[in-house]
Amino acid sequence: MTSKPSQTPHFDTQGARRLPRLLQEATRADPESGLDTFVPPSGGEVAEANYHHFVFGQRGSGKSSLLRYLQHQMFAAGRVATWIDEEIFSNLSYPDVLVTILHEVMKNLIATLEKKISADGGPRRRFPLRKTSRGSDEELLNELRATAAQLERLKFAPVNRKIEWRVTQGTSSDKSATAALRMEIVSLQAGAKSTDQSSTTSRETVEGTKEEYLERALTGYRDLIIGTSKRVGGGFVFVDDLYQIRREDQPHVLGYLHRLVKDTGLWLKIGSIRYSTITFKPGNPPRSMQRRHDAHEIALDRGLRYFQLTQNFLEIILSQIGQTVDVDIYDLLTEDARKRLVLAAGGVARDYLRLTAGAIEEARNRGVTKKTGSHRVIVEDINKAAGLLAPSKFEDLKVDEPLEAIETF
Repeated sequence: MTSKPSQTPHFDTQGARRLPRLLQEATRADPESGLDTFVPPSGGEVAEANYHHFVFGQRGSGKSSLLRYLQHQMFAAGRVATWIDEEIFSNLSYPDVLVTILHEVMKNLIATLEKKISADGGPRRRFPLRKTSRGSDEELLNELRATAAQLERLKFAPVNRKIEWRVTQGTSSDKSATAALRMEIVSLQAGAKSTDQSSTTSRETVEGTKEEYLERALTGYRDLIIGTSKRVGGGFVFVDDLYQIRREDQPHVLGYLHRLVKDTGLWLKIGSIRYSTITFKPGNPPRSMQRRHDAHEIALDRGLRYFQLTQNFLEIILSQIGQTVDVDIYDLLTEDARKRLVLAAGGVARDYLRLTAGAIEEARNRGVTKKTGSHRVIVEDINKAAGLLAPSKFEDLKVDEPLEAIETF
């Protein structure tokens, strides 16, 4: 007659039963996540600086989590925090993908400025509105709304459609916010050119492509960004998953965005996969945002090259999630299992959490045996869970990091 093992299985407690769901939920960064369980990766604190950054890493390495964390910081400070998920716009070609990005930027400028005005007491307070380089807060807000409306109209026009727009320039005697250069879309089916001059304005109606319109509107967009940035203290524009848009379009998008925010108080934080990102396109002029020149790099794709550093980082994340359900990961997993978990995940945070969830389920399925340590998650549980994940993991790694794929497998 076989005696029952005396140890209580750590993988079958109430907390351990709840843990796999929490681990699955933690594998995706979203607007509501980032602060409670976020663990800054080694070197990630550099991304908080007012500077342009490329954040490179494999899928699941924590790029979006880092950017979401920074977004929360900007929200809390009342600064600009534009979030652009390029996966959503991956089917758009240039310049439509750029139009959509600009629309998101303008919408966020509006929301940020509205929040600032509200925090200051609203437009109906007794003392005068603060003046900016483009007039009062309300005038600036109206210009932002008009620009966002123009971009939304442009966004839904076919890419090959000719655009007719009216350019209005106020005279030097006009000191209002409307004295600035304005570009207003007249028609998405361009007609004849016309001019109209008076004592107060100079007006001309011209036609061209979407790309030409965006180039000529660039200085006006910059003025709006500068005016808003001075009012709210600048901020960050987050471009997540840049690799999702067409490679030939990436330098065009990056080049325009770099010119758009240069010296405005806004800074670009771009998350992407290194081998799937093209930042430079030669030509006259070249289209680019060059690494190490225009932007610094933050590498989250070091993987297993710094094993102990990676293990410590991943275990801090797992410990914090485990604490929410009263699970001690050092009781839950054997030492060998914890090492094997890092290896099987290739040092990638998302895979690490997914494998942990899978290994817990494998341990519960087998139950406690005569084998020493079987009341905890052991190496065999990790191996079984990894066998289910390995095919998709290897395919991703071959595409994202081919050199590391050769080293790891």
